[in-house]
Formats: sequence, C-alpha cells, structure tokens
Amino acid sequence: MAPQSCSAQRILRKTGGRSRGFTLLELLVALALVAILGAITVPRWGTLLPTYRLRSAARQLRSDISRTKMRAVSETARFRLVFLASKYTVERHDGTTYQPIGEDRSLPNGIDVRSTTRSSLGFTPRGTATPGTGGTVKLCNSKDAGINVVVSSTGRIRICTPNNCNGTC
Repeated sequence: MAPQSCSAQRILRKTGGRSRGFTLLELLVALALVAILGAITVPRWGTLLPTYRLRSAARQLRSDISRTKMRAVSETARFRLVFLASKYTVERHDGTTYQPIGEDRSLPNGIDVRSTTRSSLGFTPRGTATPGTGGTVKLCNSKDAGINVVVSSTGRIRICTPNNCNGTC
C-alpha cells in the first residue's frame, strides 16, 4: 500500500477507516431539487422563445440589408431587397430592370413582416438609400411584440424596439 499523507490519515481515522460517499437519500433529494427547478424553467423558456426568434430575425435582416448595401458599393450597381409576408429577396438592377439574384430568404417561424413604409429597400452604388426607398421594416412575432429595422436616406441601418408591433421608435 502506498504511503498516505498526514491529512489523508486523519480523515480516515475520523471516518473509522472507511471511505464515505453519498447515500441514496441524499441522491434522491438532489434529483428532486433538479426536477423542481426544471419544472419551473421549462414554461418560462416557452414564453421567451418567440422573443429570441424576433431578435434573431431582426439581426438576420439587418445583416442582409448591410450586405446588400456593401454589394451595391463593391459592384457599383443598384441593389434592393423586396419584402413579402415572411420572406424577402435581393434584386440587382441590370440597367433597365431589377433581376432577382439568389434565393428568397425566409424569416424564422412565427415572424412576419407586418408593414413596411415601402415594399422594397434599395441602395445606390454610393451606399446611400435609393431615393424614395429608405424606410422601416416592422417585424412581429406571435406575442404582438415587434422590432423595427430602419434604413435612413443616408444608408444608415439601425434596429429599434417599439412598445408593441404597431409602435414606432
């Protein structure tokens, strides 16, 4: 047997030379506490999920708007995002008309575009909003909460949170 340190020898003397573990009762009490905490947090998670989806959709949309703006500058062409109920598409101006590029982008489940000040948001090759297309896209979830993605005429993109889906900020 390997030599033991003094502190280990003292512990073994105090416990009568046997090592101790958890009893079945202690394990059951711990398991009951975990089950109670789980029962409390699961309903709360269900109410928070629509809010997380709404925030995620707003960040996704802001990112796609920003990417479209950068693409307009890098390719020296006009680009725009065209919005439908729960999806949007990116289009490029080819000199006479706008042509869709890529596939439609869908918003997460339960999130839809309730209103926009325009049906599209566009950018010039200088990165500013196409005249008459700057505006607000209102995203709403099933709990009537909303987040607005705002594009100014200078091309600045920001996210703001109104009091409800129909609010302004």
